[in-house]
Amino acid sequence: MIGKRNRSGMKGAAGQGGWPRSGAFMLALIFLSVLAASPVWGTEFRIPDVKGKSGQEIRVPIMIDQTANLAGVKLTLHYNKDVLTFKEGARTRETQSLMHIINDKTPGKLIVVMAGAQGIKGKDLTLLTLTFAVRKGLTAAQTTAIEAPEVQLMGDDLKDIQCKVKPGTVEIIP
Repeated sequence: MIGKRNRSGMKGAAGQGGWPRSGAFMLALIFLSVLAASPVWGTEFRIPDVKGKSGQEIRVPIMIDQTANLAGVKLTLHYNKDVLTFKEGARTRETQSLMHIINDKTPGKLIVVMAGAQGIKGKDLTLLTLTFAVRKGLTAAQTTAIEAPEVQLMGDDLKDIQCKVKPGTVEIIP
């Protein structure tokens, strides 16, 4: 039986096997690995774990691992209002060029908005440091979470910056 040649000049049924198909597959793999390693795709928003004692204040940094042009932030944070009381939020040296507003009207919930005309860049940036008072009189050790159910990061090009969110815990010692 005489084999037919497909469009690429290879023997076999049309569209099966051959270098063109495997070459396209390799190019797609290379493209995806470069995209996954880029700062715009792989940004991690995180709240590190902290420890505190009953009756004392704790400082909780709000961080991102890398950014190239961060110009806007909108966050909703949830915390246990029976254990923690929000006191204040402060920008860092890296985020001084961004204006910020923290809505703390609802105990247990913070809405944070930060914006600037020009983006900031860097690695392992602390965007904001939040200060909480730990309730006095706690008699047992406990762990509570600070979660971020809504995180929106935007570049100075007005495009969303994709990110993964890692919530933090607060370990409280009586």
